[in-house]
Amino acid sequence: MTTTPEHGPAALVLGAYLRSLRLAKGTTAAEAAEAIGSSESTLSRMETGQAGHRWQEVATLARLYGVTDWPSIADAPRWTDWQSRDPERAAGTIHDNTEGWVDRLRACEHHATAICVYASATVPRIVQTMGCPVDHLTLLTTATQPPRIPPRTVLPGQTRQDITVILDGAMLLRTFANPAAMAAQMAYLQRLQESPHGPRILVVPFQAGVLPPSGTLHRFHLHGQELFAEEIWNAIYTTGADSQTARDCLAAGLAAAKDLKASAALLDIARRRFEQLARDPKTDPLVEELTP
Repeated sequence: MTTTPEHGPAALVLGAYLRSLRLAKGTTAAEAAEAIGSSESTLSRMETGQAGHRWQEVATLARLYGVTDWPSIADAPRWTDWQSRDPERAAGTIHDNTEGWVDRLRACEHHATAICVYASATVPRIVQTMGCPVDHLTLLTTATQPPRIPPRTVLPGQTRQDITVILDGAMLLRTFANPAAMAAQMAYLQRLQESPHGPRILVVPFQAGVLPPSGTLHRFHLHGQELFAEEIWNAIYTTGADSQTARDCLAAGLAAAKDLKASAALLDIARRRFEQLARDPKTDPLVEELTP
């Protein structure tokens, strides 16, 4: 069961980000708490979104964890209780379009116990294989600065995550001008789905007529609380009533998606189609099986 965060999405996102930075740096909770003159229990409440954040504490922790560029530190007031009386902040929506936004999204992904991702434009990072073909949008959003939080971080004491990935059927028709790489990506998705602890990968068939998200939609369960993130050129986080549109979109995708067996069959057709296109780009004999 999830609840609505008392402090809106800001506390959850910033808490996950600070904790990921601390773990990536190798700083102990005791060292971080001492740096801000607080207790480990208070730091824990900050990192799990159960308490708001003060700008001075965020700036101190950021520097402690190696974040020294001024734009990132100066932007901290948007995420802290310095603006907690702003009516737009109280509505439960945060637009994150500043330096490090991909790191903050990745931090939420690391700390969530359950994740549901609905993608329509590109294969989600959480299930991308090396060499996965990407479009111009993905290149723009990931090639800005080196990440502070490495992908696939193994967190101390982290239990296995419950992950569901929903792919819009149109994605199985795109080649990104690289059918061989797409074939490898489809094969990787098949292996993930077949692994004992792999994610559930569901496909919404092209003919279902469901309107997918414009980019990638995430639902995170963070510390017993529900957080939605819409990722396009940046990330938009919502909680509570503000996340109703995102919740409805995700529910529609889940309702229209094929079951695991049928989705696996569609992934296999897509893999064979991309392999055929790699051999002979002028033929497309399997496209009708993906768009009956």
